[in-house]
Amino acid sequence: MEKAAEKALNEVVATTTPLARTLRLQRLFEALDREVQPVLSRACRGRVRVACINSGTLVLAADSPAWASRGRLEAPAALEAARAVWPETLQRVQVIVAPPSAWATPTGQSRKIT
Repeated sequence: MEKAAEKALNEVVATTTPLARTLRLQRLFEALDREVQPVLSRACRGRVRVACINSGTLVLAADSPAWASRGRLEAPAALEAARAVWPETLQRVQVIVAPPSAWATPTGQSRKIT
């Protein structure tokens, strides 16, 4: 049933340009996050994630202010990993705080806070 829903979604996306662009960007950011996560320390993985790219800035989102501080320490490694795969020039990193409930998993379910 999921495959049919995904196929239907893809058909809608193909005919809706703004929606297609948004979903394409979301998939690109998820792929970028998969490249950045391995270079973060085990403690940071999943607590600091790629949020977006904004005018040459890699924006990372952290669970809390404490994780944002830790993310800033690990930002150079994240930036190098992102530069290796992102097609545009990335010049700096910004770490923001975003509550985990704002992040969605690939299944669309909100992530549980542990």
